Amino acid sequence: MRKAFALLFLGLALAQEVVVYPGFAEIQEPVVLPPAAWVFLGGERLSRIPQGSLRLLGVEEVERVYQGGAVLFRYRGEGEATLRYLYTGLSGEVFYTLEEGRLTAWARFRLEGEALEAKRLTLLAGEAPLLSPAGKALPQAAFRALEEALPEAPFGLFRYQLEGRKLLPGLTEIPFLKAEVSPERLLRYQAPFSTERLLPLERGYRFQAPFPLAPGVLEVREGGLFLGQGRMPPTPKGEEAQVFLGRDLEARLSRKVERVAETQEGITYRVETRLENPYPYPVVLLLSESFPRPFRLDFPGATLLPEGYRLQAPLKPQEARTFVYRLTLPR
Repeated sequence: MRKAFALLFLGLALAQEVVVYPGFAEIQEPVVLPPAAWVFLGGERLSRIPQGSLRLLGVEEVERVYQGGAVLFRYRGEGEATLRYLYTGLSGEVFYTLEEGRLTAWARFRLEGEALEAKRLTLLAGEAPLLSPAGKALPQAAFRALEEALPEAPFGLFRYQLEGRKLLPGLTEIPFLKAEVSPERLLRYQAPFSTERLLPLERGYRFQAPFPLAPGVLEVREGGLFLGQGRMPPTPKGEEAQVFLGRDLEARLSRKVERVAETQEGITYRVETRLENPYPYPVVLLLSESFPRPFRLDFPGATLLPEGYRLQAPLKPQEARTFVYRLTLPR
């Protein structure tokens, strides 16, 4: 084996195409191969390459032999080819900032080991799990998913093309997309039916996605103040994105519940819900409640659902609005 290794020489590394996923990356290195056999000297990097993910594209592989930090490839063919492998030492994710109506998408890369030169750098955000632990053979389904993904529209993932660059070990954050949006301020109550006198509200924002928004953290700042972070849901371009930052300490719903009728079938309640907008700017109230079944609901203007209702109502600055419905529940 040592003699064979001594007689072989390395292919020429020309450039690298790097596609980064949450938790791992796929790396393609063009190489020029000698006839019949070639040695890949992976060194420490080989410990972060899941077994079974190394492939030589462009020749017909016959055998791979792993020994220490090197891999001996035997194949039929020679010349230009591509070495492709998965690498758990590099991972990526997307996060966002929203400041005074300007939305910025950031890429965050975590690299372990040596620096990596990426002539072409792509970030695929979403769920692309490796089902086997690092160092063990990966299921062929994982390779099929990578092979069948269309370059411009990978199945089930959002694709972001970034400028090529040298990635250094550690954490790298890169702003790569920016757009002006017109966020609306939201106040939301979403819970099972309650007779409490005061009901808490969540504060949040919504806006039309100017580009595909992968899941990630959104940080919001207004007037130079940090207002909080929320989870951005996956949102295709042009659709509505909603992000909530937590409980609103200023705005609350007030509620009155009165029993207005009683029969053998059930009891009917008159439920009054009121919001006074405490802010000098407009807000949108999102109401959603569920009820124990069976129930009967009379709520003009609301969207009735099998489990309850949903209502959306805009409020002007300092405006107060009252919403009334009748609810019948079994005795």
